[in-house]
Amino acid sequence: MTPIRLSAWLGIALGVVGAGLKVVRVMRQAEWWPFFLYDYFAAALIIIGGIAVLRRAGGARTLAAGWGFGVAMCYGSFFGHLENFLQRRGPDLAFEKTMSVSVGVLLAINLIGLVLALWGGPQSSMIAETSRP
Repeated sequence: MTPIRLSAWLGIALGVVGAGLKVVRVMRQAEWWPFFLYDYFAAALIIIGGIAVLRRAGGARTLAAGWGFGVAMCYGSFFGHLENFLQRRGPDLAFEKTMSVSVGVLLAINLIGLVLALWGGPQSSMIAETSRP
């Protein structure tokens, strides 16, 4: 299995689970417009790109864009929670610790997906997108 196809499978699986968890969270606790849409946008890019890659219909750039979007979202969240935990800010330090660990894991997964999606470099991505079965 090629790195781009591995990234596609990982993206589809985690995109579906993540989107489902986001729906449950929004039903439980309302979020401010339009910020709750960012997670859906990233999941859509990853899922659509992943399906296109697996069907050999292109999609490598869309998949990489989705992973990159996820990296950007997790990066800010991870370091924000980590800073709050390390500087002992906030009413609940256990929450900050839990969020630092969980968002750190998500950041690592998004980085792995991005690296796998870009593994072959721009030339192989363009070749993969233009090849047909």
